[in-house]
Amino acid sequence: MLRTGHAHQWETARQSCQLLVFSVGGRRLAVKTLDVSGISQWNESIPIAGLTPFVTAVVRQGQTVLPVFDLAASLHLTVHGNSLLCLRVKHPLGEMVMCIDEEIPVLHTFDLSVIQTYHGKDLPAEGSYTNGLDEIPILSVSRLGSTV
Repeated sequence: MLRTGHAHQWETARQSCQLLVFSVGGRRLAVKTLDVSGISQWNESIPIAGLTPFVTAVVRQGQTVLPVFDLAASLHLTVHGNSLLCLRVKHPLGEMVMCIDEEIPVLHTFDLSVIQTYHGKDLPAEGSYTNGLDEIPILSVSRLGSTV
């Protein structure tokens, strides 16, 4: 399980930030490490009925039952791999999980000056950065489930 060490990782002297880069359906995305509470193997989800957009299942992790935010469905993608991973994030309403591709996420430290505005309308983002020709959005965990 991935755990963040210190609350100052995103704002250390306002010069650098740490992001976890992962993929969903082959699309690379990032999330602030402060918003991540763990990564584990994906357990089979249990479908539920509800009105919250893209929350249609729960996953049991030990004695805890967590809602699943279906990020892949919200992006019209399908997760890739036989050994899918579970990304556990800290939403203001409580922890939730997302199923991500089997590709192991990578921790990156960036200078804040490389973070730019994300102009896409497909997901809630706090910004983005460019890696080669790819623009990688930084997911806004606090806005998951709200209209984009």
